[in-house]
Amino acid sequence: MSYTQRYAVARIGVSATVELVDLVVPLIGSLLFIYVVYRIGLKLMLGFSRPVPAPPPAGELRKVRLTYLCTLCGTEVRMTRSPNSEPQAPKCCMEEMELIRDHDND
Repeated sequence: MSYTQRYAVARIGVSATVELVDLVVPLIGSLLFIYVVYRIGLKLMLGFSRPVPAPPPAGELRKVRLTYLCTLCGTEVRMTRSPNSEPQAPKCCMEEMELIRDHDND
């Protein structure tokens, strides 16, 4: 085999290697990109599907039926649950609301 023939074979080997690298590197990069996008999407979707938190322990909140009225703007609020049986009045317009009806003691 002459020098030119050996040189041509060597060039074909280098050329094939360059073509292989030109094919493999973008392919690996694309697969890596797809994997990263998949993982981010999966984490987002799992974040939306979190279960509803458990209700507070029994006895922690008491059932009350109180109606409050704001004397300034006229807003009415009905309170149905409270940590104790005689809760503080809610605030509206920077002042405490007035208790107008206690449904349990009517």
